[in-house]
Amino acid sequence: MSIFAKKLVYFVSPKLELFQELARQLQFFGFDFRAFDRNSSLLAALYTDKPSIIMLDESGTSDVTASQCLPLLTKLFKGPIFLANYGFDLAKQLEYLRLGVTDFVSHPISLQSLIDRLDQQEEKELVRPYKVLLVDDSETVAKWAHSVLNGAGMLFKHLTDPLRVIDSLESFQPDILLLDVYMPQCKGDEIAKLIRQRPQFDSIPIVFLSTETHRGRQLMARSMGGDDFLVKNMEADELIAAVGIIAERYRTLRRWMTRDSLTGLLNHTNIVESLSREVTRAHKESRQLAYAMIDIDFFKQINDKYGHPVGDRVIKSLSRLLKASMPNPDAVGRYGGEEFALIWTDHTQIRAAQRTDELRILFHELAHSNENGHFNASFSAGVAQLEDGMTAQDLIDAADKALYQAKAAGRNQVGLASKQP
Repeated sequence: MSIFAKKLVYFVSPKLELFQELARQLQFFGFDFRAFDRNSSLLAALYTDKPSIIMLDESGTSDVTASQCLPLLTKLFKGPIFLANYGFDLAKQLEYLRLGVTDFVSHPISLQSLIDRLDQQEEKELVRPYKVLLVDDSETVAKWAHSVLNGAGMLFKHLTDPLRVIDSLESFQPDILLLDVYMPQCKGDEIAKLIRQRPQFDSIPIVFLSTETHRGRQLMARSMGGDDFLVKNMEADELIAAVGIIAERYRTLRRWMTRDSLTGLLNHTNIVESLSREVTRAHKESRQLAYAMIDIDFFKQINDKYGHPVGDRVIKSLSRLLKASMPNPDAVGRYGGEEFALIWTDHTQIRAAQRTDELRILFHELAHSNENGHFNASFSAGVAQLEDGMTAQDLIDAADKALYQAKAAGRNQVGLASKQP
């Protein structure tokens, strides 16, 4: 059973039994697979069904070696090719790198390590366009900036009224704010100072735009909360480069600030902030909203019996399942320890509980490796529905109470919060 779109992986080896269990486990993480032991069948399949990734054994196939397979393989397939091997020296790795191998994976292949590599590869391919918010009263500047930045593949929004900037920051969530220094209503440095007083926007880069060339005045403006200063009549290529560099630095910084280091999910503070935004939006627009609290059953016993590194792998396995199931990365977070949170936007309580239960079944079927073999883990969950007058904390408390009831009833199940009287 799967509730998310699968990504296809090709396994290529003369001994396909080496990959059978690995391939089966990958299915729980949103991957499908096909296995090939002959070069001819592999090449034929590539003409009709392209995979996301190819895992090639160092032995090649039953009819050709890996070195013989790669030249034609790389002509038909331009995606990542992983080579599974028992340990190559640097010279051998260089040889295979020149033949088209993009990464090396050591036998025996660790499921979690492979998934981490696949996720890293996917992140490289999923390059989201930068979002740029310009606050400037000049339509001429706005048209020029829109033409330049939009033409470079960036998402652009223009705002003429600086007093509406907070609403735009919340709704558009830009990667960078371009702010005119001199506007009729106020100065750019004044707006920057007010923005910096709001913790949720503390890390967003503010870049001042002006015809001002006096270095002292530029530095004065930056001291009020700006990160950089750009001259309006700069070259188009220079604007694109400057915005791209600053926006990418912000994304990297924001990831470290908002994400849990082990799982890559939103940390406690930021999943709660994300829920607060959704609660406000749901009340304002009369939309359905449900929230689920998840807790891994008997997690202390897992740590005590198998060790903390194994416990960490269990946490990462669950986080990967949760992340793959949610279309919005800001809808899932690590609440703390072995607890996780899911924000089900536009879901009733019953539908959210069904989706959460599907995840529970998937997780329980997943085999976790340890030095003595494999074991299965489970989680319990509580799901609450947003009702009129409820705050984000009310919703969290209701889901937490339902989680406690699920654990008291025997664990490995989903509990439903009662309606408020």
